Amino acid sequence: MKKLKRMSLTTRLSWTGFAFISPFVLGFLFFFLEPLLQSLRFVFSKVDVTLDGYHTTWLGMENLRYIFREDATFSQNLVTSVSNLVWQVPIILVFSLFFAIILNQKFAGRTVVRAIFFLPVVIASGLILEIISGDAAAGTALAGDVVAAGGSSSQNDALQELLLNSGLNSEWINGITKVANSLFDLTWMTGIQMIIFLAGLQSIPHPLYEAASIEGATAWESFWKITLPMLTPIIQLNLVYTIVDSFTDVGNTVMQQVMKNQQLVRYGWTAAMSWVYFVIIAVILVVVFVAFYLIERNTEKSHA
Repeated sequence: MKKLKRMSLTTRLSWTGFAFISPFVLGFLFFFLEPLLQSLRFVFSKVDVTLDGYHTTWLGMENLRYIFREDATFSQNLVTSVSNLVWQVPIILVFSLFFAIILNQKFAGRTVVRAIFFLPVVIASGLILEIISGDAAAGTALAGDVVAAGGSSSQNDALQELLLNSGLNSEWINGITKVANSLFDLTWMTGIQMIIFLAGLQSIPHPLYEAASIEGATAWESFWKITLPMLTPIIQLNLVYTIVDSFTDVGNTVMQQVMKNQQLVRYGWTAAMSWVYFVIIAVILVVVFVAFYLIERNTEKSHA
């Protein structure tokens, strides 16, 4: 007991952190490590399912060669997933930060409004979403179309016509239309990030804003000089979460292909696709961490 009292605050916080992550670490060691290594072996093997289980035959790089050279869709799906990530993640982060700033204001019924904004996260994987997705009229409305007697007319047609008349080229028009078509789905995916941003906003000391206001700073200047720099660790957390969530979403084309091969008992190809996909995600996350490390180091140098 005396040793615990002698511990520094940093040491106690470290042990507290270890206590919180220990269930994941133990669960990974006892339940996930063996299947993970087994799947890595499947990447380089032919897997035959038998009555006694499965039998593996060493193939070397054959499964990797197949998914890149003979599979007609895997490489294309990888490019599609990464390209979608480039424009979807910034939109999700901007929307979630915008909603968090609004919900951080004091107004009547704030708790109810917060619950409504978080509601999509609760029903995202449940029966309600399946009903919405399966309903033709709801699906048409959520896609940006107007439901009318005898059919539906797309609002995106009017948007495309407006952009064409403005003189934009076809690539810009297709990009803007693609974003407009995805606004509902992207907004649906902002719940968790919004809550994390909200917690970050509430952790910023209010005296900082008071001091900035006394010095004559506007709300816009306070956002760029106080809010955004103070939220840098939260932005990094949300960025990592959004990247992983986007890559593992059931609507992701690569995930759909992996699950399809899994159902067809093509374990060798499934393992190869999964590990390649994992490596790509890991590389992107490493780039994110390095970028934020460089940003933090440059910020410290500029303040020194």
